[in-house]
Amino acid sequence: MPDSKRSFLFAHRQFFRLWLGQVTSQAGTRVYQIAIVWWILMISSENSGFSLGVFMVAGALPSLLLYKIIGRVVDRMPAKVMLVSCDLASAALMGYVAWSLHTETFTLGQAYLFGLLIAVAEGFFNPAITKCLPELVAEDYLEQAVAYQASSQYLASFGGSVLGAMLIAWLGIPLLVLLNAITYVFSAIIEMTLVFPVAKTAEVTVNSGEQPAEASESPDAVEGAENVDTSKLWQKFPLLKKLLVGFGLVNFFATPTLVIVPLYVQKSLHGNATVMGLLEAALWIGILLGTFAAALVRSRGRTIRLGSLSMVIYGGSMIVPGLLINAWTFGLALMLAGASLGITNVKFVTLFQRVVPGPVKGRFFATMQAIIGFSFPVAYMVFGYLGDLMSPSRVCLVQATGILLVAMWFYHLSAEEATLIRYAEASDQA
Repeated sequence: MPDSKRSFLFAHRQFFRLWLGQVTSQAGTRVYQIAIVWWILMISSENSGFSLGVFMVAGALPSLLLYKIIGRVVDRMPAKVMLVSCDLASAALMGYVAWSLHTETFTLGQAYLFGLLIAVAEGFFNPAITKCLPELVAEDYLEQAVAYQASSQYLASFGGSVLGAMLIAWLGIPLLVLLNAITYVFSAIIEMTLVFPVAKTAEVTVNSGEQPAEASESPDAVEGAENVDTSKLWQKFPLLKKLLVGFGLVNFFATPTLVIVPLYVQKSLHGNATVMGLLEAALWIGILLGTFAAALVRSRGRTIRLGSLSMVIYGGSMIVPGLLINAWTFGLALMLAGASLGITNVKFVTLFQRVVPGPVKGRFFATMQAIIGFSFPVAYMVFGYLGDLMSPSRVCLVQATGILLVAMWFYHLSAEEATLIRYAEASDQA
């Protein structure tokens, strides 16, 4: 049992190692993305917008097209093997990109190809991490584990973006990409030290006369997972599929905030890069606050309704800058919107962890990753196009309207949550 007097991370050493490896590798990925985006802007000034769009779509395709394969492999392969393999593969790919940039043989086509290959490795890595959380923490600490896992993505996105932008001028793009390759090796070394517990079913005494089950990570123990398909899960509980669609819509309307902020600063506030950086920082700070405050917000079996309320707060926050153009007001609105998004993410992922059967967790989270991953480039392109057609304040109102409609969708689904919880409890007892 973990020591309640110690902090969560130090009380759960195996999870701490997993979290540290995730922060390291994801920050490295973000640094790489910033470096390659800047490189694309330098070599294709005339068609930079189209080139960036192709690069982003290439990074989203693997999780969308391969989600079924990713899910099956993640469910069958031992988590440690999967995580270490993905990080080492990414390190090798990054190393080649760094060498090609150094020798000036790297081309735009290679940028698309390696963006695709690195996204394949990430497509296996992310659901593998999400799936193994219940193996490393007790049920009572699962929500905290989800919060820390989500925080690693936000910390990596924020810290990686800032660090990457600063180091481009200091180190240069080739050396920066090489540094990223090294972070992947460091992450793999950390993950090699992970120790996953054996399955509870293996704890059968010899005196009972029963044969002990295999460890949770063995192929035989996972063999039965092939008989449990996610399609059956969708048929029996269509609410899960509807929730995933809603989760994707949340990201579709929330993601463009990173496109709206620079447009708003430039066209509405007539500010500079410092103002833009401070406003983006307000958004990330809000998300982090919401992520860690989620455990303090009791849903009492009404997670979906709480998500609906959070989306109402997000939508209402984005209405304010649409009606009142002021930097301080926009900053406060972004912080409040980020906090509501952080709470929503933690609550919903925790709900999924508790109700989705273990044998199909990998496939479920691979599907979730595919839906969310596809929404990113589409959202960027749609709202970037809207930013050319109308003022940023009006784009804020369009975004707010979409988020409020998603809130109504979640509220409509909230009546079915009790059935889902009863199924999960019955499965645990069985």
